Amino acid sequence: ACTTCNACVDACPIAIDPLSIIMDMRQYLVMEQSAAPQELNSMMGNIENNGAPWPFNNQDRLQWVNE
Repeated sequence: ACTTCNACVDACPIAIDPLSIIMDMRQYLVMEQSAAPQELNSMMGNIENNGAPWPFNNQDRLQWVNE
């Protein structure tokens, strides 16, 4: 598994920047195919819908605070 250490870029004899290709593939899998662990898909859906990783909208975020 790629750890994005950049060693492949340094070692590539034809300078094709394999790391950017790997990152583009990861982005496609996660954003277009939802091919990430369910916990991450839920978190990313919350960010998309609520603007934060938690399942609360802006109006309900601080309801837990004692007034």
